[in-house]
Amino acid sequence: MNMRRILLGFAVGFALSVVPGLAAGVALAGQNDGTPPPPFMFHMQEPSGICADAQYVYVMAGRKILQYGITNLKVVKTVELPEPPPPPEAPPRETARGKFPPPPPPAMPHGLWTGNGVLYVLAGPEIHRYSTPDLILQTSVELPAPEPPETGN
Repeated sequence: MNMRRILLGFAVGFALSVVPGLAAGVALAGQNDGTPPPPFMFHMQEPSGICADAQYVYVMAGRKILQYGITNLKVVKTVELPEPPPPPEAPPRETARGKFPPPPPPAMPHGLWTGNGVLYVLAGPEIHRYSTPDLILQTSVELPAPEPPETGN
């Protein structure tokens, strides 16, 4: 009898933990305008990277640059990356069932490099140049859009 109560307690606890999540997911999915939710990996497309010089470790996480002391790994300074340029608008795709949003863009290139008192940050279509160790933005350059490959006829 005691084992039966334990199993029943586990079953009820499991049902209460799963069903509200499913109900919330159904309610949230029903509240939108018919567009599917973003894919699971969508949030992982934020820029990230790491590099170091003789004094500091620089970490790009999300839209921030964090400066850590190289000996104790304590945060010394944090700066926000400039806002990226807006992505070009893509027309919605038409299907037999209706309109669907375009798929999320692929992850943009990103990385960090330091040398000669400068931190270079590649964040999507832009290169930012920061002075080190004060992390003051000196300049930003937008990279040109890639040209489509030539088709040989």
